[in-house]
Amino acid sequence: MYQQTIERFCNQHKTIKNYIDDLPPEAIYRRLNPDKFSIHETIAYLTRYHHVFMNRLHSIMQDINPYFQVYKPDQDPEFRFTCAKSTGSLLHEMYRVREELCSFLQAIPSENFSRIGIHEVLGRMTIDQWSEFFLLHESTQLFKIFKLAGSFWSMESTQHSNVIHLPLLSNYLDELAV
Repeated sequence: MYQQTIERFCNQHKTIKNYIDDLPPEAIYRRLNPDKFSIHETIAYLTRYHHVFMNRLHSIMQDINPYFQVYKPDQDPEFRFTCAKSTGSLLHEMYRVREELCSFLQAIPSENFSRIGIHEVLGRMTIDQWSEFFLLHESTQLFKIFKLAGSFWSMESTQHSNVIHLPLLSNYLDELAV
């Protein structure tokens, strides 16, 4: 695995704290669009997906060409329990599991990075490719959090001097996550 991939894997998630540090609780928990996740729900989704990804890596290491369906939180009973946690405890859990994932990936012998797991939509992927997919998927979710934080401040722009102005990109973005 490329060193820059390992570095991204071990650090990319830490930007969430920067995006939400100055937000009041209503900005984190309130859905700005009733059909889309709030910041809290997006963090819960990312936290739960860390566990899903760890399970997938273990399956790839133990089984021959395991098959994985697209992860859908609304079909995962554990997701509701994850959402019920506070944002702070979710971040703590995400950081803990991420450390485990980083250690796991760094301990995999190089000859095992070519092991295959089959994704329902993306097809055959090596552990390297699964790791890149995880990072790309996560970066999409991080961008959603960034946009939600900016949207909150933009909606309140008459009351705040540190407004983040973002164009409404939702109609133009090709989402990376399935």
